[in-house]
Amino acid sequence: MVDADHLYGADSHWWTFHHADISIGFGGKKWSCDPLKEGKRSNTNWNNSDPDKWGITVLGCHVCSNGLSTDKETVISGGNSGYQAINLAMHLGATRIILIGFDMTNHSGKTHFFGDHPDVFKNGSKPDRFIAAFRTIKPAQYGIEILNCSRITALDAFPRFHLEDVF
Repeated sequence: MVDADHLYGADSHWWTFHHADISIGFGGKKWSCDPLKEGKRSNTNWNNSDPDKWGITVLGCHVCSNGLSTDKETVISGGNSGYQAINLAMHLGATRIILIGFDMTNHSGKTHFFGDHPDVFKNGSKPDRFIAAFRTIKPAQYGIEILNCSRITALDAFPRFHLEDVF
């Protein structure tokens, strides 16, 4: 288990599949989201599960792909959890965000470096479709810096660096 202060998973399917493993060694704060409808959480993401029983803090989510939310109770969807995690990091006070594993490309026919997600996940079969959403984030507008240190990536929205060069 990664030693981290925060873990973000966008949807209940991901949490349902991974929560038992996460509970074994993760001691940080857990986060997720739920789409907003008429300014309130719609409970469409968590309608069959209870995030409170797993200690997950749920933010509201604007289902769109345009920039970042400045309201600390909400994130912008961008269509994927990585986008939302950037928004959360900003809310938590990060001014320098380093991306690792933001591949946005298939690896030998697989959607992630570790392989494909189980069939219960609906998102991720075409990771390149998220790139346009990331291009709407203008870091300077929010007083943040975003560096893409992914080894393999099709994401061109942020400057690329080798991880060892940013520390």
